[in-house]
Amino acid sequence: MSIRKLRVHLLRVCFAPVVLIAVFVRPSWPVGSGVAFAVELAGYLFLLAGLGIRIWSILYVGGHKSHILVTEGPYSICRNPLYVGTLLLAIGAGLCFENLLMLIVTVAIVLPAHVAATLLEERHLEEKFPEEYPAYKRRVPRFWPCLGNYRSRGTVEVSVSAIGRVMIDTVAILLLPEVEDILEVLHQHGILPVLWRFP
Repeated sequence: MSIRKLRVHLLRVCFAPVVLIAVFVRPSWPVGSGVAFAVELAGYLFLLAGLGIRIWSILYVGGHKSHILVTEGPYSICRNPLYVGTLLLAIGAGLCFENLLMLIVTVAIVLPAHVAATLLEERHLEEKFPEEYPAYKRRVPRFWPCLGNYRSRGTVEVSVSAIGRVMIDTVAILLLPEVEDILEVLHQHGILPVLWRFP
């Protein structure tokens, strides 16, 4: 099983408690309050930032990850921009749902899973690109972007299947605020119980 598939399977299993928290835990502040608005707005901004980084990254790496070492575009400023985008999405989802417990649990799942996957991928890339990768590793930080490193050609070859996957991801992510609104209505009408208010 590839590292990516293993990571995806682990995340799916670990996200069961996140779904339960999203459905049955609500914030203690009133619906429509200034706090609720600010938290939800921050969530949208994190979602858009994470989505933008992931789309940008997939345009460069989609369909090429197993064949060549991609070092341009977002990969010139950070070795793992897809994981950075995913972390921002996780933060955005927790904030969009106005659910700080969901935010804490999601980040506690995503961060270690991605760090572990990164370490495994680095070992694989060092074996596959024994000359190129160590130099790239010294030049480009693992997660925190170094904007001064940015470089890119004028055009990139884009994988059609990667674009299809990113479109599906985009639709799913943009629907998260709507899912939160539906859950809010179900809670207000007593259709779904609120088992715990946090904080």
